[in-house]
Amino acid sequence: MVTACRSIRRMARQAGKPHAAAFTFFWEMEAHGHKHDFEAMWRTLRAWEEVGSGERLKIRTHRWTHKEHHQLIFRYVPLLYLRGRYRLGCRLMETALEMASHRKGWSFEWLWHVYKPLSKPTSTYDVTLFNFYSALGRDLSEWELWGKFLDGFDPSLFRNSGVAKEAMLRNPRLIKRFFEWITAERRKRLFTGTTDGERDLIESPSKVQRRQATRSQELRRVAEHPGLDHFEQRLCELFPELAELPQQLSLGQYFRARARERR
Repeated sequence: MVTACRSIRRMARQAGKPHAAAFTFFWEMEAHGHKHDFEAMWRTLRAWEEVGSGERLKIRTHRWTHKEHHQLIFRYVPLLYLRGRYRLGCRLMETALEMASHRKGWSFEWLWHVYKPLSKPTSTYDVTLFNFYSALGRDLSEWELWGKFLDGFDPSLFRNSGVAKEAMLRNPRLIKRFFEWITAERRKRLFTGTTDGERDLIESPSKVQRRQATRSQELRRVAEHPGLDHFEQRLCELFPELAELPQQLSLGQYFRARARERR
């Protein structure tokens, strides 16, 4: 994967169109992440900056914009943690969450960036504010937005989980029980694997089930669409070297397998 990505970028530079190969930085980072080589991920991320803006960011003093929010919270912040840069990473995680906090329903949407019951994250998708605070010997109640974060949840979630908001405000460790109830309840209700956010938990189980059943039918239609097989056939005609790769499920086979699982 790394060799292929770098080869694509080299050809793009030779053609005078380096931006056309910018998508490869993501896949190279994923390949390094699979090997837990976080230093290589960081170097790839910084090289990505040069293609995008022509220069490297000054991470400590850079003024992050909403346009950069996705990269900040999914790339820069987690990699700072995984590379042991806890203070800077914590500050930027707080910055990213503050940017998100102005949106309606932000608490539920960003819960998975505030807390997961993982003491030692091993991927960029696992890192949370809780991990930074733990590494720095701090408590989530010290977070400036802790109260606003709890106020952003629908009150029924506290009632149904058995964890009072006032109690969690004083004792942030209760977030573990609150989080585990949310994830368990979602597993019971979301049999298609798709979600509509907080609605899935505050609406009645019967209403969520009807919505999930409709979604299941939509996914089945996608899985059984004849165009998928035509696409796979055309792909093999255009790129015969794909036949040399280890056998994998086609898109059609993948969607049909997922549809069978949901039944």
